[in-house]
Amino acid sequence: MSALLEQLATHPEGESENLTLSVGGAWPLDTPGGRFYAEWDEDTPVTRDGQLNFFFQFLKAGGRWEQFMRNCPLQYTGNCGSGALNVMGTVLLSVLSGHWRYGHINSVRGDGINPPLLGMTRTVAMAVRK
Repeated sequence: MSALLEQLATHPEGESENLTLSVGGAWPLDTPGGRFYAEWDEDTPVTRDGQLNFFFQFLKAGGRWEQFMRNCPLQYTGNCGSGALNVMGTVLLSVLSGHWRYGHINSVRGDGINPPLLGMTRTVAMAVRK
């Protein structure tokens, strides 16, 4: 088996010595909240949520978020409701943050970065009434 693997060359012409990868600059991301720009900085610490913008781009590119919201059964009337977009967006952010209990949802309330990427105006508080 090793003789067969030795015969198969990944790069028949060899590796390039001068190949460098450049991750500098900003590149556009189209998300449900509009177009944003991502930059890579190796010296800046990031949070566990730092890669969500790429997931939101995936949702936008496939039309998944729009389809989900179009088929969402939540209907609000009046001016006191938070709106289905803010409620479902808050739940999605909570799940993507690794929360598995309803009581953990409130921990995403302070997030000011990710909600606009989904087109949300704000996160909502989930109150448990007894």
